[in-house]
Amino acid sequence: MMKLKGIAWLMLLGILLLPGPAVPAQPDRKSSAEEKKLAEASGKVEEQRKQEAAKREAWKGNKPKEEEVPVPAGEFFMGCNEQVDAECNDDEKPGRRVYVKAFKIDKTEVTVAQYRQCVEAGACNGDGLTMPFWAGADNEEHPEWAWACNWGKAERESHPINCLTWEQARAYCAWVGKRLPTEAEWEKAARGTDGRKYPWGNQGYGVVGQVANIADETAKRNQPNWAVATGYDDGYYGTAPVGSFPAGASPYGALDMAGNVWQWTADWYDDDHKFRAERGGSWFNQPSFTRASTRYGDAPTLRGISTGFRCVQ
Repeated sequence: MMKLKGIAWLMLLGILLLPGPAVPAQPDRKSSAEEKKLAEASGKVEEQRKQEAAKREAWKGNKPKEEEVPVPAGEFFMGCNEQVDAECNDDEKPGRRVYVKAFKIDKTEVTVAQYRQCVEAGACNGDGLTMPFWAGADNEEHPEWAWACNWGKAERESHPINCLTWEQARAYCAWVGKRLPTEAEWEKAARGTDGRKYPWGNQGYGVVGQVANIADETAKRNQPNWAVATGYDDGYYGTAPVGSFPAGASPYGALDMAGNVWQWTADWYDDDHKFRAERGGSWFNQPSFTRASTRYGDAPTLRGISTGFRCVQ
């Protein structure tokens, strides 16, 4: 009994000697001035967030409304059709039948005014849009050609946006809920299913009237050494307002699928993935470059005076 009582006493003593609960440290109290500064900073951050959210909300219903033309699913003739075209390059061969799913493509190229909305919304950037940069060629800016860049020139709001990189074009299409077309999509929209040489058919420039903005007699008067469409005059040296040549419409109603500006596509031009494919030719090019099957490749960082884009979905 005495032994048990001793053990019980020791246990009781141990309990009494156990440390009590820790007393939490009192937080440092900031001065009223510091608290006021923190509150003001927090308020500014919250106000900035509200303004940004309001801006995003405001742009939801105000994105550009590009007119589109539908292109049905099915096969079409892609590449060189030697039965109607003797000007094909090797990169267009062989001609073949290709299946494409249904899609919609912008009726015209994206304009300066439309791209401006994307910049103002903060989804696109205007970096370099006023200065040509020939990436992949001499990798230098060319101020002597800056007059041909349409950004910042009030009278060209309805012209295609040009002098922009592949990434800038991609970002715009993503902002409006679309994407850049594949080469197959672009070519089908340009020539339909029958393998025609041009969007309007197989008759060349000068036979069917004014159908596209290409290197012509007007360009020749400004650049005597250029190769041009002899006898053909579309009246432009530089880009034209989009949709200026309805007679050159494709079978699906897409305009400017030949000339005005080359158009960036989603595809790589080469197996080494150094160049992005462009289609359509431009105001800068002679007729052989403005056929429906013509392909070209440029470095994605090119800002070309003759390069723009359109989107699909």
